[in-house]
Amino acid sequence: MFDKFLEFISRFWKDLLPFVIIEQWNSALHLRFGIFRRTLRPGIYFKIPFLDSIIETAVITQSVNLPAQTLTTLDEQGIVLKAIIRYKVSDVKKYLLSVMHANDVLIDTTQGIIRDIVEVTNWEDLVDVNRKLTTEVKTYVKRWGIEIEAITITDLGIVKTFRILGDDKKIIPLNEINQ
Repeated sequence: MFDKFLEFISRFWKDLLPFVIIEQWNSALHLRFGIFRRTLRPGIYFKIPFLDSIIETAVITQSVNLPAQTLTTLDEQGIVLKAIIRYKVSDVKKYLLSVMHANDVLIDTTQGIIRDIVEVTNWEDLVDVNRKLTTEVKTYVKRWGIEIEAITITDLGIVKTFRILGDDKKIIPLNEINQ
């Protein structure tokens, strides 16, 4: 309980200060009455307490591990694929004001594009798919102020997929369902 009180005092104190310091690895948006005024780069800035809000975000390179995806290739191979996205924020205003939970949207969008590409690619051709993935995702997420540096497939393997069908909970291999 005491820690919550200290957190409240700390936040209140930050709102009361007439200045804000943006660290070297961040950028920020300056809002007055909730309306965008300007983008702030690293440095010290003056603000009007309680009327101005400063929203910071990291703009240096970050990485996100994508969860494993089970997919089917063009030649009907069941695969499991994991990847890493390496990115940075290129436009803070777009990143903070044009999309809610940008990190989650980046993950969901990338997984969708991975699925789209894998479904039209044969198993043997997946070895060289990193460059194509990076190009596709880079083009798509630019609208949210995100710059993709690379998408790298970290795990890739053929798996046997099963589906449970019907009320009797019968387990059937996926390749038998498609026939």
